[in-house]
Amino acid sequence: MAATRPPKDSAHTAAEAVRTFNHATFPGNALYPVQAYHSVAAFKVMAQRLPQSFDQTSRALNRLHADGTLTADYGQVADHVGEAVAALAEASRYAGMLADALDQAHNALSPIGYTGDTDN
Repeated sequence: MAATRPPKDSAHTAAEAVRTFNHATFPGNALYPVQAYHSVAAFKVMAQRLPQSFDQTSRALNRLHADGTLTADYGQVADHVGEAVAALAEASRYAGMLADALDQAHNALSPIGYTGDTDN
């Protein structure tokens, strides 16, 4: 089944969602414990899903390279593909560590409540 939109559009949407979150949580804007709890959970899920995205990107690059359909503005295509694939593997490992850290934060936020007045 083909994607209904280019993969880059989905990645851009995710990046923009993080930017929107960052703007919504500027100092002075309320972020209550329950909101932090749910936000961290969502970021954790995103981090858990990143390795698959990176793996599938690597597989696509390797497949295109094997098909002989890639070119490079300079150097050897194989070198560039190899470097990208290695960097994506490293990013995948870091995403796993990020997911683990976010899981710890999520667990730590679990018992925290708020007793003041809320705007939301």
